[in-house]
Amino acid sequence: MNPLLPALFPVILLLPCVSRAETPAEQLLQATFKVFNSASTGTGFLIQDPAPEATKTNVLLVSARHTFRKAKGDYVLLVCRRKDAQGEWQRYDHKIMIRNGTNALWTCHPSQDVAVIRCTLPQQAIFASLPLKALADVASATNAGITVGSRFFFCGFPHRTEANQAGFPLLREGMVSGYPLFPVQKYPSVLFSAPTFAGDSGAPVALLDTDRPTPLVIGLVITCTQQNDKLKSEEWDVTFKRDMNLGSFLHAVFIRETIARLK
Repeated sequence: MNPLLPALFPVILLLPCVSRAETPAEQLLQATFKVFNSASTGTGFLIQDPAPEATKTNVLLVSARHTFRKAKGDYVLLVCRRKDAQGEWQRYDHKIMIRNGTNALWTCHPSQDVAVIRCTLPQQAIFASLPLKALADVASATNAGITVGSRFFFCGFPHRTEANQAGFPLLREGMVSGYPLFPVQKYPSVLFSAPTFAGDSGAPVALLDTDRPTPLVIGLVITCTQQNDKLKSEEWDVTFKRDMNLGSFLHAVFIRETIARLK
């Protein structure tokens, strides 16, 4: 037996468990996580930290700004995933500090509903973090031909629903319904056709082109749309909320602008 193996074995166990997801869909799934505390639940996804000194477990967590603002207290929980000794997926919650007293630790866009926070994932977490180039800019979005009728996929937690006990998000399909999409400064958000619910805010929206090694993230979900019908009498007042199968996503350009504001 090689005498170096016993010495190397503990080191191997401590290496970060970065996902080896192969398809763009798997990359998007394994980069997406539920973000929650007692007052707020949303979706977040991971971008590789571009800082020169960043390690593989140093990541940027991207979500809707209102996910962090509605959260009470100093931290949110990120539903992480790992594997046990038998190779079975396990769900566990990892605490991420979002405030220091009254000071917010996240960075938000000055005018749009998106926020980014630097965080470090535990060594045992299994995840994918997307490269910065996976976020579409105007050039890559237009080159991809994104327009009304374009189909895309998004990962989220509708009504806080997890796909399974491992805590994975649900991958769903939508279609761009709003027109025009550009210029983004005039049309920062885009309506799309798909059922959306509380818990989907912050979900990454991506064109999953099989010719691309990584998903092209064109935005993140920021709203769901409901029709509210009210019935009143002298004794009661009832509101019926109906899903309109519509949501909206914010252009990924504004995610890039928010990342650029990080200190």
